[in-house]
Amino acid sequence: MSEIQQPTSEDPTITARPETSLSARPLPSGTAPIKAEYLLYPTSTVESSSNAELNGLDQDDLAEGPTAGGDARDNKRRKPNNNNNKKERRGANKARSFPVIRETNIKICKQWESTGLCEFGENKCKYSHSWNGYFEIKPSDIYLNSSLSNLSSEPPYVDILDIETTTVEENDIIGKKINLRTVCPVLKDLGYCPYGWRCRFLGGHIKKVDSNQAESESTGPVTTIGKWELTNFATGEPENKEERWKHGETNWADYNVIGKLKRNQYDFPFSKAYLSVVEPEKPFTLNTSIPKYNSKQPKHNKRKQNNAPLDEESAMNVSEEAALNNEESALNGDEEDALNGGATAEKGYIAGESEAMEVPLRPEEKKRLNWEGGRYLAPLTTVGNLPFRRLCVDYGATITISEMALAQPLVSGHNDEWALCRRHESEKMFGVQLAGGFANRMVPAAELISKNLHGGVDFVDINMGCPIDLVFNQGAGSALMDAPGRLAKILVGMNRALGDIPLTVKFRTGIANNKPNAHKLIPKFVTQWGAGALTIHGRSRTQRYSRLADWDYIKTCADTLRESLADANLPPVPIFGNGDCFSSQGYYEEMEKSGVDGVMVARGALIKPWIFTEIKERREWDISATERLEGIRKYAEFGLSHWGSDTQGVNTTRRFLCEALSFQCRYVPIGLLERLPGKLNERPPAYKGRNELETLLSSPFVNDWIKISELFLGKVDDAFNFIPKHKSNAYGGEEAQG
Repeated sequence: MSEIQQPTSEDPTITARPETSLSARPLPSGTAPIKAEYLLYPTSTVESSSNAELNGLDQDDLAEGPTAGGDARDNKRRKPNNNNNKKERRGANKARSFPVIRETNIKICKQWESTGLCEFGENKCKYSHSWNGYFEIKPSDIYLNSSLSNLSSEPPYVDILDIETTTVEENDIIGKKINLRTVCPVLKDLGYCPYGWRCRFLGGHIKKVDSNQAESESTGPVTTIGKWELTNFATGEPENKEERWKHGETNWADYNVIGKLKRNQYDFPFSKAYLSVVEPEKPFTLNTSIPKYNSKQPKHNKRKQNNAPLDEESAMNVSEEAALNNEESALNGDEEDALNGGATAEKGYIAGESEAMEVPLRPEEKKRLNWEGGRYLAPLTTVGNLPFRRLCVDYGATITISEMALAQPLVSGHNDEWALCRRHESEKMFGVQLAGGFANRMVPAAELISKNLHGGVDFVDINMGCPIDLVFNQGAGSALMDAPGRLAKILVGMNRALGDIPLTVKFRTGIANNKPNAHKLIPKFVTQWGAGALTIHGRSRTQRYSRLADWDYIKTCADTLRESLADANLPPVPIFGNGDCFSSQGYYEEMEKSGVDGVMVARGALIKPWIFTEIKERREWDISATERLEGIRKYAEFGLSHWGSDTQGVNTTRRFLCEALSFQCRYVPIGLLERLPGKLNERPPAYKGRNELETLLSSPFVNDWIKISELFLGKVDDAFNFIPKHKSNAYGGEEAQG
């Protein structure tokens, strides 16, 4: 025998040691209660390591970076943390970058491609005016066909049947690269494909012709090359230039407007009039350059010059604060007053604001927001992009809002910031969220939206909840909670500048723990400052996500709003709560408990976008792995329609799909849980799913997210790399939502 059998002791004084196993040990608090048969490592096997650390999942608030909690004295008293290794695993991956990946070194002139003509001429244009040599190095087609029910819970997960290309001749380069079985998602979505020959799903809109023609010599785009003819090609430009819908999207930036903003030539008549009344000591300027100081100025007014170059992101983030602080310091000789937005101003009162417009807009002329029972998707930085919002609308969301757009780059004509304002035609109630700390940026931004995006924006929201340091230290986001003087100037000015577009606010309970002040501001939001809807996140700025949302305080705020409206004899204004909503049961319990008109869903939608279906149908959905994979396929199609079906668009879609998967991997199927519903603050231990696909979708590893993306976006390019936005997911992260 391989084992030595020990005789059983008959000594009654010896107590037999009870049988123990890993599954018998208690799980750490905050761990999802997964059934024992699915667990792999139910408890930590390394001393002093938490289950969350073993799985690479840290607390959500840690992913947003350090917070200056309390005052300076508190920070000095705080003991240093010597656990540097643990610290390095937290926070954001700030140094990540995503280079643009194009398919070839041959760059085709877009104007020539779409019209056959180029204003620069073939000799002067730096781009190619011929398809010669292009297809030799163009990557092969990607197979995608969502019309087939070809998803499986076992490898290879997408069953690709009969995709062989047609028989081609040896010298038929195009025929070797295309897949006639694929479906172009842009063509499917729009009815045409503006990417033409560059499309990575070219086989979906190309046909073989009998004649062997060379490139067309006539004016117009080339539609026939060799034995192949391009079909359903169009630029997507609207026939009527006043029509703003293009590619199924609206709120496109006007190139003339962008040019004027960049040259500081755009006229802001209302903003000039309003700011001249509420801030008469400041000249109206949108120039963000730092003014030079006269050598005769008092020494304490001079700024220390830092010659270290700023990266683009940092420069954009600090430009508003630097410009405004320097302007006010130069004019008033009081740096502290500049940072506080005018400490001498009476809080909550704007002297002379009624003269800012000859005919002030009456509250009854604003559009009313009837949001009761609306399913509201929160503004989510990076991951709350247009394709993700489309997916949530497809699952049942009825109110959507853009990612947080910064007022400074918006009024400076930054195309990337304007792109955040784009809206898809499926979004029936859509708003734009703005962040900024001063009226002389926020009011012009509102005037821009009113003039250029009117009809494409149903409401504009002010971000008063963002807790991250880069925003807070500029006096924006949650910093406005402690600056009612500046806040009043911003709200009143934006409300007037927007015309009939309603203005809404999203805010936290306050800045410091145990010192909420939202209930003090709420009566002024509507009765004095004209807000059309309110959303309160039930945490303070310093709490981030470290504690559960305070729904009792949200109830206090809802009651305060309704009492103030009744006293002022004003009609009802919707108020939404926000925090920890992760199930249909939790949604309706929180609504009933607090008396709010609805619940804004943020992190819950990132982890399980189908939560809106659960809310709509009032049920907990034990969604299957293939149903989840179908949602991922839809996201990929929506992304290709938005970012493009050429190689660059495919890689951009892949990057944002991986961002989405870095959150969705945290979902634990409710069929695996010992109790329902699941909770947002519970992290899963290592577990296996009910099938291989469910296990793959739970993976916290980047390589597995890329593997999932390859099911619908083809083999990854060698130059592609993906770093999660936040280290706490790892292997991924948390949203810096407003």
